[in-house]
Amino acid sequence: MTKAKENPTDYYLDRLQDLPSINKTREANAAAWRNFLSVEEYVEREHVLGLSKIASSETNRVLVFGLKNKSDPSTIVSSVELLVRESWRFHKTADGSVARKSVLSGCVGGVYTDPSHRGKGYASIMIDKLMQIAKTPDVLGEDGFVFLYSEVGEYYARNGFKSFHVPLANIPLVAQNKPYEKPENVDLVKYHEFAPLFEEYNAHFDSEMREKTATDGLDRITINPTADYIDWYHLRSKFFVAKLYEQHIKFDGYRDSYDDLVAKFSSIQPHYYGMILRCPETGDSQGFIVWHYEYDFDKETEKPKNYVTILKIHVDTTRANYDSVAFQLIANLKNYVEADHGIPQLANFHKIVLWESEVSSKVLRDLRKFFQSVDGLNNSSLGAICFVNEEDDSRLKKGEILWENNNKLPWF
Repeated sequence: MTKAKENPTDYYLDRLQDLPSINKTREANAAAWRNFLSVEEYVEREHVLGLSKIASSETNRVLVFGLKNKSDPSTIVSSVELLVRESWRFHKTADGSVARKSVLSGCVGGVYTDPSHRGKGYASIMIDKLMQIAKTPDVLGEDGFVFLYSEVGEYYARNGFKSFHVPLANIPLVAQNKPYEKPENVDLVKYHEFAPLFEEYNAHFDSEMREKTATDGLDRITINPTADYIDWYHLRSKFFVAKLYEQHIKFDGYRDSYDDLVAKFSSIQPHYYGMILRCPETGDSQGFIVWHYEYDFDKETEKPKNYVTILKIHVDTTRANYDSVAFQLIANLKNYVEADHGIPQLANFHKIVLWESEVSSKVLRDLRKFFQSVDGLNNSSLGAICFVNEEDDSRLKKGEILWENNNKLPWF
């Protein structure tokens, strides 16, 4: 329990289930996260993201909460969202085998207190109350865990979260002013066509976790990594492009179905969000890379300053050398983004951002050597995690339970 200037017992955390109440919280926090979007567009985008499969199934869902004073329940003083998702826990059993248990995780996002209510400790009160709600059977249950990506450093340590910083690497980009020429052993992957690739990665990741757990005997927790995570990111990107560059595309985020939105967004650029590297001799897939386009603006130069974030790199280590393929995938991505595609949404990219947990130290060295990348950079999204039950939380903090896939993929 944290110390706050207000008495926590005077407040309660209310789950908001009607669209007007949910939209009201997003209208407020748009000030922090809307970027180029108008407030109305930002609120619509958040609703659209809630239609994606990672946020709208019976298991995977977004819960929105508002902190209210018991004496004034009409006023929300702070708000938060919890993205509940299917996750895994690996455990070495007494007979030496490794068991995988399905559990639920919650990723905290959208923590926002209106400036008029700041300085009273509302966010701390809210997260404490959220953790109590999270452990209930209808949310995560007693075996669930909660994580977040803090934009305010170690702020959430006061709520019991343990941070695990993952440094960033930046790979500079220089526009080449010539069309992209696709190598013969590279296949580009279109929007919303990542399911087969992630079925392969999911099985490979499961085997890797079982092998590690069998070797060191330590429990491991992780999201269940599926293509639904990727589709959420790319839906986010497509919405932004449709509003900023492709205004001729007509859609209604509140009335169109998810499938309708996917069909409409498939017609606009960018078309490609990933690539497969194949063996030149056999044609077999050696691995793939998935990325996300981020659009930004340099206020000093008053020019676009876009960048690409790598979401996942997978190498089939039964067929190829990890370091070699991972480096080639990044090199091919660099060539693709630096090329002249003739449209504004595929221009003005100045860097590739890589979470260092995605690659080995050898790959990082090669990126420095050949591309003058800079690594070891501070990550403003500080991963932090907490179990809802004290026993597992104590083991986590002692290093007896390991958090896997602490990277950009599950970010919310």
